[in-house]
Amino acid sequence: MTITTGEPAITGPDIDDLVIRVRHAAGDTTQLEAAKTALFGTAGAAPADAQLIRQRLLTVALHHGGDLLAKLLIRLGPRETAMVRRYAHRLGYFLETLEIWSAKPIMLTLMRFGVPYIEAEAIAVAILLLVW
Repeated sequence: MTITTGEPAITGPDIDDLVIRVRHAAGDTTQLEAAKTALFGTAGAAPADAQLIRQRLLTVALHHGGDLLAKLLIRLGPRETAMVRRYAHRLGYFLETLEIWSAKPIMLTLMRFGVPYIEAEAIAVAILLLVW
């Protein structure tokens, strides 16, 4: 797992990449563009709101791939990366239903998918570090 150096986990170019990917899939990009404005606009979002926005952006990245998903995968080893790639859509759908993001429910869901405990724990922690 990579240790952060203080740079923002999710950047404007990450969101731009998601907008392109969602637009290519004939999806609505209004929420993504609003998320970018909320996170990087002059007023900025409150910390709790910013966390919710980052969570939503990650679920979109799990469905559409791109730079943001790569930021998650770079924090993981090869086995965990393979598991995330295999279950990305299912994980994205689960995370969309989760009200409070914590390691335990994410780990348990990954284990229900068939991911071993050690990999499930590493994936859950990487997800939380990316959105906090």
